[in-house]
Amino acid sequence: MHTPPLRNILVWMGLGLLALAAPVTAQETGSQPVMDFTLYADNPVFSRDETDCWGGEGGTIFAPQVIQAGDTLYLFFTGSCHRSAKPAGIGYATSSDGVHWDKYAQNPILAPDGTGYDAMCISMGVPLRDGDQWVLYYAGNSTPCAGPGLHIGRATAADINGPWERSAEAVLDAGKVGDWDEGFIMPHAVIKTADGYVMYYSGGGEFLLPLPRLIGMATSPDGLHWTKYDDPATTETRYAHSDPILELQADGTLDYFSAWAIDVEYTDQGWEMFFSTNCPESVSPNCPTFIGYATSEDGLRWRVYRSREKAVVTQQQVQQDWASYCVCQPAFVKRDGGYRLYFTGCTGEMNDCQIGLATGTIDWQTP
Repeated sequence: MHTPPLRNILVWMGLGLLALAAPVTAQETGSQPVMDFTLYADNPVFSRDETDCWGGEGGTIFAPQVIQAGDTLYLFFTGSCHRSAKPAGIGYATSSDGVHWDKYAQNPILAPDGTGYDAMCISMGVPLRDGDQWVLYYAGNSTPCAGPGLHIGRATAADINGPWERSAEAVLDAGKVGDWDEGFIMPHAVIKTADGYVMYYSGGGEFLLPLPRLIGMATSPDGLHWTKYDDPATTETRYAHSDPILELQADGTLDYFSAWAIDVEYTDQGWEMFFSTNCPESVSPNCPTFIGYATSEDGLRWRVYRSREKAVVTQQQVQQDWASYCVCQPAFVKRDGGYRLYFTGCTGEMNDCQIGLATGTIDWQTP
C-alpha cells in the first residue's frame, strides 16, 4: 500500500488546512479509463456455510473488505446467524490466491454484547493494519439493526483473532437533525497518510430508502478524533456542519450522485475509488445497480466515470441468480499487475447475499 504524503495538496477542513494527497500518474486531463474486467467463472467466490451457524445458510454474509499483509489476503465481512441480519457481527477469512478462502473457525471476531452505542449490531467492518496492531472501524447500532445506525466505532487487537477492545464511545456520529447525514452513517475506507488518517463514509436521511445515500470524508491525526469535511462556502441548512464530497466533481460540475458504498485506496496510480450506485430511477427494475470507478488528485474532488459504458461490473453482466437483485459494496486490492474486485451480490429475498469476484485492468487513453 502506498502512503500519500501530506505536503503536496491542501484540503480545506472546517478547522483549518490539512494536506491529504499526492502526485497523480494515471488520470491526465482528457484521458479516459479503459476497463477490462472478467467475472470469476465460479462465482460466488465466497459463500455462506452449509450449516446453521454464524454466516451459515440460514443467515447472511455481505460487505467484503480485503487487505493484503505479506503474502496473505484477509477478507473481512459482515454476517449473522439469521437472514434478518440481526444481530450482525464481523468475521474474516484468509487466502493466498484471492480465490480460495479459509474462514476463521471461531467467527465472528467482533460482535455486539448488548451494551453501548453498538449494543445490537456491529457491521460494515473496515480493517487497517496499523503498525503492530489490527484496527477495525465499523457501523454500530444500539437498536436491532435494520441498517447501520448512527455511530462509527473502532476496535483494536494485537492478534487478529482477538481479544478485540472496542472504543468506549463512538469515534464518529451521524449528523444533527436536519443535516444531510442525520439518519445513518457507516464507514467504507480508512487510509493512513504520512501524518494522520482519512476516512470515507456514507450517510443520508434514511437508510431504508433508496435515495439519498451520499459519501462524506473525515480526517484524524490519531485515528480516534475525527473531523468531517466541511465547506464553509455552503449555506444550506443540511450542509451547516459537513458536506458530502461526491457532489464536488473534478470537472467543476455539481451533479447529484447517490453512492451505496465505496472503496478507496491510495495506489501507484494516485487516489482510486470503486463505487456502487443506483441511477436516480433506482426504484425501477429497469435501472439496476452497477459498480463504477473514480479518480482524484487530492482525495476530495473526484473525477467520476458513472456512465454504463464506463461501468466496471453491472448487474446485467453477472447474469446469475445469486446476484439477480443487486451488485454492490465493492472492495479492491491491486495485485499481480491488476485489480481484484470483490463485491456483494444479492437475490430479491431479504439479505440473501454472497460475495463475488472480478479481475481486470484499467488502462488510460487520451482522445
